[in-house]
Amino acid sequence: MTLHRIVMAGTGGQGILFIGKLLANAALHEFAHVTFIPSYGAEVRGGPSSCQVILSDTEIPSPVADRFDAMILMNHDSATRLLPQLARGGLAVINGSLSQVEPAPNRRLVPATERAEDLGDGRGASLILLGVLVKARPVVTAACVEATLRRTFGGKKAVLDSNLAAFRAGLEA
Repeated sequence: MTLHRIVMAGTGGQGILFIGKLLANAALHEFAHVTFIPSYGAEVRGGPSSCQVILSDTEIPSPVADRFDAMILMNHDSATRLLPQLARGGLAVINGSLSQVEPAPNRRLVPATERAEDLGDGRGASLILLGVLVKARPVVTAACVEATLRRTFGGKKAVLDSNLAAFRAGLEA
C-alpha cells in the first residue's frame, strides 16, 4: 500500500493553497485516491494558511492526518508548530529565508524567498519548495506537476513560464 501524507503551511498569500491544489491535481494522474483539505483564516493575506494532501493507491480512511510523511513549511511559526508531527523517516522542506529552525537530517532548509526573487518573482518561493520535495521524495513525477501547470496557465505564457522556472529551480536545488 502506498500512502503519502503531506502538509503545507505558511501565511495567506504565500501560495500554500495553490501548491496544495497543484500537487493534488497532479496526483490524480498517478493515484487512485487523493484528498485536499485546505485550512485558512478569515484574512485573505497574512493569516495562517495550510492544507493537507493525502495520496494513496487504496481508499483513504481519513482525509485528515496528525502525522505527516512530508512537509512544506513557508515560515518559522509553521515550522515550530508542525515539525513535531513529522513522521519517522519523513522529510520537511522549509523556507530557510523565513525560518531559523535548527538543521537536521530530515529537514531541508532552502532560501526559497531569495531564490524566487533572483528569478524575478518572489511569489514563486512555494513552487521552489514543491520542486525540492518532488526531487527528494517523488510522490508524483515532475513531468506530471509541469503538465498540471500547463493546464492551469496554458493561456498565460508569462505566468506559466514564471511558475515553471520556480518549480524547476526547486528541482535543481
